This record gives sequence, C-alpha cells and structure tokens, in this order.
Amino acid sequence: MPQPFWRHTCTAGDRLLPLPGCPSCAGESVFEGWQLTTFEAMSVHTFIYNLKPTGAHRAFADRLFAPMRNRCVRCRGGAILSYDDTWHLCPVCEGTGGVWNRSETEIVAAWREVVARWPDAAVSPVQTERPAEQRKVEFPSPQGDKLGDARRPNAWRRKGVSSHGIRFDEVERAFAEAERVPGTQWRLRGRGHCRRVALDRRYSRHARRGAPRSWAAVTPRGSGSKRCLMPLAIVTRAARLVGVPARLFISQEF
Repeated sequence: MPQPFWRHTCTAGDRLLPLPGCPSCAGESVFEGWQLTTFEAMSVHTFIYNLKPTGAHRAFADRLFAPMRNRCVRCRGGAILSYDDTWHLCPVCEGTGGVWNRSETEIVAAWREVVARWPDAAVSPVQTERPAEQRKVEFPSPQGDKLGDARRPNAWRRKGVSSHGIRFDEVERAFAEAERVPGTQWRLRGRGHCRRVALDRRYSRHARRGAPRSWAAVTPRGSGSKRCLMPLAIVTRAARLVGVPARLFISQEF
C-alpha cells in the first residue's frame, strides 16, 4: 500500500523520508502526503503502457509517451489523493496519474516503435487486469496479433468526464457547495458589481445547475452580447473543492 512521507529540512539538507522526525537533528518534520511505493509505481506503469517498467527501453519510451498523456489535474500525477491519516485512489484518473490525449492508433504506433527496438520490453500476457470503469489501450502482442476494434482509451472518451479529466457531476456538486456561503450578496449587474467571470463552455452548464442563484445573463460593457456570468469568488471556491486551478473553469473575466 502507499506510504506516508514527511519532509525534513535541516543542516543535512532537504529530504523526503517515510518517518516523522529528522534522524540527523531530531527536529520536527512536515507531513508531505502519501505516495505509491516503488513496486506500486512500477505496476501502474505496466498497466498504462503494457511495457516492462525497467530496462534499456525505459528512457526512450518515457520520451516517446510523455506528450501523449495529460497529467491528472486532481492528483497532479500522483495517482492517489492524500489525507492526514489515509489515502484514496484518484477518482478522476482512476489511479493512473493521467489521461491519454491521442488516438489509440497513435499510441499503438508508438508502442510498436518501442517493441521493434527492444522486443523483450513488451509485457506478456498483453491484456492486464484493469480498473472497473477504465479501459486500457488494447496493445497488440509482440508476435503481431491483430488489433481489435480501434477506439480511444476510455479515460479519454468516457461519458461525463471533461477533456481535463474532471467529472461533470463533481463540478456540479462543488458549485452547489460553493454557493452555500452564508450572508453573501453577489452583485453581477450595474456599477459596483463584484468580480465576475464567464465560464468555460465545458463547465458552464454544470456550474449553473449547481449554483442556480449565483449567475446572471449580463451584457458586459463592450462585449455586445449577453454572457452567463458568475462571481469569481464562487468559481475559485468551487475549483478549490474539486482540487484544480480556477483558470480551468474560467473563459474570461468581466
């Protein structure tokens, strides 16, 4: 299972260790969070790429696949979410640390390039166990088995998830929670209005559904058309609840 880590900064340097308390100076340390163990990280790598996690191919494969995956915005690539006394697999990337941003055809072509140079790099059997809701790319075997129906990886095309890997129902819940700030009146029209933003079209409908009392159709000065605007403070709070930067939700500030 994942391990908790603490950060130590003293005369011995800045170190990340699996135990609280610095072994050199006995000083206090700061809890950094939970991380996958080395063997768990190797297992995740095998599941994602269908390649062995160690060997002469690894550096080349990492460079080849790096631009083909987006780091998960929720867990920031760590595959798990850290809490003070426990951890959970990231629900957005389903414990893989990211999502594919290329078609399966491109991904398999890259995989073939690695295996052509290092035949022993391929994992056997080809199909490995996968999480319940996530379909792994169906790589062909190094012996040339026919590739099945070409399809995008499920993490990329799964219904109800944005291209950033954020679940729309989670966005709706976050905005519903953000709207519950007591005693706050948001002025969206006229002089003295609050800081307000138009939302990215991928999230606007879900945000308005979650916070129905906190948006208005306004024609901002100089825009020439009506925009659905929402207070920046609510958007920022909702983004914090989801665990992503607020800029992902924002199209433009007015």
